[in-house]
Amino acid sequence: MSLRVWVVGPTLSGYGARVPTNEARSDEDYSRIMNMRDLVEELEQRRAATHLLGGERRVQRQHQQGKLTVRQRVDLLFERETFEEVGQLAGHAHTAVPKAADKLTPADGVVTGFGRVDGRVVGVVAEDFTVLGGSVGNNNLIKKNRMVELAGRDRVPLVWLFDGAGARTDESIGEGLAPMHHFMAIAKLSGIVPQACAVMGPVAGDSALIAAMLEFIVMVEGTGMLAAGGPPLVLGATGQTVDKEELGGTSVHCEVSGVADNRAEDDADAIAQIKRFLSYLPQNAYHYPDRVEGGDDPQRAEEDLLDVIPENIRRPYDMHRVIEMVFDTDTFFEIKPDHARMMLTGFARLDGHPVGVIANQPKVMAGAITAAAGAKHRHFMDLCNAFHIPVVALMDTPGVMTGPKSEREGALRVGMTIAHSFAFARVPLLTVALHKGIGYGACAMGGYGAGQSTVLAWPTADFNAIPLDSGIQAAYKTDLEAADDPAALQAELEAAFSGLCGAFPAAEQVKIDDVIDPRETRPRLIAALDRSLSQRDEPAGPAMRHGFLP
Repeated sequence: MSLRVWVVGPTLSGYGARVPTNEARSDEDYSRIMNMRDLVEELEQRRAATHLLGGERRVQRQHQQGKLTVRQRVDLLFERETFEEVGQLAGHAHTAVPKAADKLTPADGVVTGFGRVDGRVVGVVAEDFTVLGGSVGNNNLIKKNRMVELAGRDRVPLVWLFDGAGARTDESIGEGLAPMHHFMAIAKLSGIVPQACAVMGPVAGDSALIAAMLEFIVMVEGTGMLAAGGPPLVLGATGQTVDKEELGGTSVHCEVSGVADNRAEDDADAIAQIKRFLSYLPQNAYHYPDRVEGGDDPQRAEEDLLDVIPENIRRPYDMHRVIEMVFDTDTFFEIKPDHARMMLTGFARLDGHPVGVIANQPKVMAGAITAAAGAKHRHFMDLCNAFHIPVVALMDTPGVMTGPKSEREGALRVGMTIAHSFAFARVPLLTVALHKGIGYGACAMGGYGAGQSTVLAWPTADFNAIPLDSGIQAAYKTDLEAADDPAALQAELEAAFSGLCGAFPAAEQVKIDDVIDPRETRPRLIAALDRSLSQRDEPAGPAMRHGFLP
């Protein structure tokens, strides 16, 4: 009896696979060839081959550059023996363009799947720089799209570990119009499941664009780069020679552009930061975040809060000190610490509950709100609202930054996007005014009628539409110009009016809920938070918005 059968033989991938042959085989031979044990052995061989990555030489180079391999990174992310890989046996797509000799693409240069982080299921997309520079091939992109689909369908967080150099040339030539569908799919996950990434190598092209869309971006110092195109592309397009750090390193994106959030010392630190970020968020927008019992006394009253604001109110102080004393000990995780430093944003815990902290930083530009600070505030507040995290605002700002530079940066428009965040916020909002609360800057930190569950003020709070000294100079310009001693008249007028602008007059007008002893800040916030969480009497769901940002 003659049969057309499958036999084990060489393939383009370099290891065993079943290929057709017309050679006649007996029934006995056919049974032997198709034996399940043989197929399972072949499966194990194929799986083992993917763990060789791009070969020993490329793995060594990865380590020499101070980077972990893709599988070492995945092992660091997930709890031991919980990783379930998806698409492990993928190889490169075959195209009409001649391929490189002996082209091998284990897992097609990207490791994908699911595992557990702190007991919760999390997905991962991890690029492998040892395989063709982590470039995006056709099947590589199919695997990524599949993970986006599964993360959305199963509502699990998705972590991206980027180490890829953009499109794979031989597979992208002749592919027609560039795809957009995967960017749309990732955008639709926003606010539904948490998405975070680490930029661990020279990331350009498609991967850099995806990274810029995500909710938390950490870059590894010295090895991480984000750019639309790498240095060779820049040279070809503009004739400009730049290195990867100058083009899109951590100093560019963590400090100047704000595209990235945090910097990391190495791969392990980046993954640890991603885990910490996820620890404050729920599994998805259909759950509320978990309270974690930390043992910190909810009635703790810090005596040092009395001395935070200097007697000379023109001297700056560090808002970090207040955060450390008010929130649960060692729980503040700052987001974008090096960008727009006049505004502090980050997660903390208050009696075990995760909260978002938005605070002015008087040490930098007196806490004035620039365009960059406004964008940082708005982005973080929207993130908190999407995942049901209450927001605590600590106010000490002289207002929105003014001047030609600020106007050219669009501070007015950027600042007003914050009004949209307040308008659509469905999370508890808590405000404490420590000192200055001037003009729209005060509004942006939770002004009168912003929907807060509590508005508290220290006795040092100072409220006004514009700074008192500037207001007097504008209103009494003629008198000051005619005065024998303008400075003395200015001081006299400031003394006369300052009593109308403080915390007590605001309380008398019921524009704030209470004036408190600074030592009461922590227990009063906890009490207000406990009360406000009673609004969680319905199942959680995604935040809804309409209209468009200015």
